[in-house]
This record gives sequence, C-alpha cells and structure tokens, in this order.
Amino acid sequence: MFYRVLALSSAVFATSLAAQDFPVISPLPPLEQANTGFDEEAMSDLGRLLFFDTRLSGDASTSCASCHDPAYGWGDGSDLARGYPGTMHWRNSQTLVNAAYMTGGMHWDGTVPSLTEQVPGAMGTSVVSNINAVLAEERLRQIPEYVSRFEQIWDAEPSIETISQAIAAYERTLISDDSPFDRFARGEADALSLQAVRGLVVFQGKGNCLSCHNGPLATDMQFYNTSVPPNPGFTEEPLRQVTFRTMMRGFGIEKEVYESFDRDPGRFLATRNPADLGTMRTPPLRYLKYTAPYMHNGVFYTLEEVVDFYNDGGTQDVFGTKSTLIQPLGLTNEEKADLVAFLESLSGSEVTEDYPELPDYEIAQFPMTTGSGAYTFAQAPQSQVMTINLEADIQMISPGLTVAPTEPVTATPAAATVIIENGERLVIVKDGDTLGTLAEEIYGDVLQYQKIYNANRDRIPDPNALEVGVRLRLPE
Repeated sequence: MFYRVLALSSAVFATSLAAQDFPVISPLPPLEQANTGFDEEAMSDLGRLLFFDTRLSGDASTSCASCHDPAYGWGDGSDLARGYPGTMHWRNSQTLVNAAYMTGGMHWDGTVPSLTEQVPGAMGTSVVSNINAVLAEERLRQIPEYVSRFEQIWDAEPSIETISQAIAAYERTLISDDSPFDRFARGEADALSLQAVRGLVVFQGKGNCLSCHNGPLATDMQFYNTSVPPNPGFTEEPLRQVTFRTMMRGFGIEKEVYESFDRDPGRFLATRNPADLGTMRTPPLRYLKYTAPYMHNGVFYTLEEVVDFYNDGGTQDVFGTKSTLIQPLGLTNEEKADLVAFLESLSGSEVTEDYPELPDYEIAQFPMTTGSGAYTFAQAPQSQVMTINLEADIQMISPGLTVAPTEPVTATPAAATVIIENGERLVIVKDGDTLGTLAEEIYGDVLQYQKIYNANRDRIPDPNALEVGVRLRLPE
C-alpha cells in the first residue's frame, strides 16, 4: 500500500509538472556552461585557493569562506553575518550552494546580477572584505604560484577581473542536485517518505507555498514583505547600528529616515521606493537542512518556527507593505510536521570542502646591517646599495640637532607556552600575543599565521584580538 501511494503521488506530481497554467516546483536542471573561453577547470582550481585566502581582505583576516563556510552550509552559521573586523553586518549570510542558478539577482535585495559581479563588490565593501583592488592585485603578484596560474589561464598577471572570474568559477561548482525531491520528481516513487509526500500536498495546496516558492530553486525571484519579526541584535548591538547607519549615509538615505528603522528596510535601500520597504527576494528552499538559521535576519532557528510563522499569517505590518499572500493557513499539527518533512527533502548530499594549503609569498629580502652611524641594505646588488648617514642627513634638515649613537634595543619576549593535551599540540595565548608573533616563534615564519587561524576558527572570534589563556591548536 505504501509504494502504491507513493507511485500515485509521483504520477500526480508528474502531471502537475506538465501543466502550464500554474507554477510548480521542479527538479534542478543541469547547470548551463559558462562559456568564458578559458579553461574552466583551471579557473575553478585557482578560485578554490582564492576563496579561502584571507589575503584578499584589507587586514588579511577575512576570506570568502569566513562568511560562506562549508562547515555551516556555506553561510556562517550565525543569525546575522559577522562583517569585517570593526563592523557588524545586519543580514543573514546566505548559502552559496546552487547560487550559480540565481540568474535573477544575488543577495537578499537582488542588487548584484551574477557571481562574477558579486566578488569585487564584496571585496571592496568596507563591511565585507574592505580591500582596494590595487592592493589585492599586488598581494597576489607577490605569490609566484598565483602568478603562474594566472599566466597559464589568462596569459596575464592577476587583476580584479580575473580574480573575480576564478572565484566565480569555483562557486559555480557548489551544486547539490541529488535531493530526495529531485529523485522523486524524476520518477523514483519511493525517494520520498509518505510524510514528505503528504507535505508536498500541503506545499502545493493548503500551505500556499507555491505562490512564491516555485521553479527549480523553489523561488520566483520576486520581492515581498512577509512581516518577518525584527532580530533584537539589529537595534541592541551598538556596533551593528553604527555599521548600518554608516552604510545608510553611504546610500544617501536621510538621517531622520534611517534612524526610524527598528529593522532592515529591505530592497528600499536599493530602490528608494517606499513600496519596497521591508521587501526581500524570495529565498530558495534548496539545501535548507544545512543552512539554519533562517530568514533574511536569521530570526528563526528551526524550520518548525518558520512554518509556525507562516501558519499564523506573519506578524505586524510596520511598513504598510505586507504582501496580501501572507494570511493565516489553519494547518493542523500533523500538516505542519508533514510540511517540514517535505522541506527537508529538498536537501541532498552535503557539499563539503577541506581548507586548502595556500601558496606563500616570495618577496626579495633586503635586511639591514649597522655600522657606525650608517645603514646599508646588505643583500641588494652593489649598484643598488643605499647608504644612509643619519647624523649628516638630519643636520641638513635641522642644523644644530645632534643625533647620539645608541645601542640597539632588543626585547626578549616570554617564550610561547606549548603543551600536549589529549595528543594534540596546543599553545596557550599570553598577553601581547598575535597570530603573527605566534607563527614567527613556533614556525619561524610570520606568514604561517594563517595556518594557525584556519585550525582555530572556532576559538578565534576576532583574529586581531586573541584572548589571553585560550588554547590554540598547532597544526604540523
């Protein structure tokens, strides 16, 4: 009886797919080829390294993976995104899985046309990566492996355009298309549980979900105010408000307007149209199992909370733009549980990724040697040796000022406290330690700071301010 019900449901669903007079949710089709004219595989391999490289941020602390971490469903696991150090974002970080299908605009407000155009925007934004394009290009040009890879693909040095193409090529590989729903919709009748099949019926009917969540990604790519309640952190966390208000000024929005907001004004920030106050793009429903918390401000931590919210008909309409589609549904507890089971069936295999080992800088070194009042760059070619006589030069600038020779001052910092605990090598952070000083002391190379950071992301809330006493893992 069980398989007969499933087969019947599958047939009914297949019939609904063939209908053209109402929207449906459909299987995910193969992704169209990018056709860039370059080696897509080589671009993706390079983009994978760049995606995880913190050097593509102003203070070299933040990578794409900082806000789109594979361990957190390619979001960041928080209700509101972390933002660049010294800032705090006010929106939830969305997953990148299947983002390559988002041809109708990226982000909650739909303002970025494509993955390729999203990369330089994120890099240059002060609340995300905060790096100047020239600095990003120059950093990569000081890394021989990167230079070689860019030359092989584009026959050119790294540029912001090719950096963006490479990262976007990698992001296009983040696809999950093997969900139970996909297999069911393609005719595999027993791919869904009986509960999920009942949930599909609710989704298509009484739940009215198809009004907005249709198509291969389960989104119509349109914008609605669904009256999602505010996240308390929006107004209660001072740094988040400072960031928000600074960005509002940058958008040219008047002070009296943005100071009145107790929640995200949505697409209005992009259009300045009062009709867009509080509206957000319909989010895709795929990969939901791995991407909690939910909604544009991460205010719901479970799918059960989301279903309860819509079943109640949303909340108060503070902007006066609430969609008429949001009405009480009258779902029973069983129907709500069935609907959650179906929503979970839209997630396939988890898309996983290991943090790659990143290539190192290789910059010519010209250490200083000291003499009696003069300094030379000892390893420079003889024709380029620069001699600086401090006393003579200062006398030229300020006659009568005497420079007294002094002995070099050397400070001997306390040695790093390295311990073995449960077979794991750890270092205990002491006052004054930074990732750079620890890397220099333990590995003999300050650039190995990234190795320590990548191994301890769960223990380092702020890479610029290590907490004294914290035990950090020391990878080999």
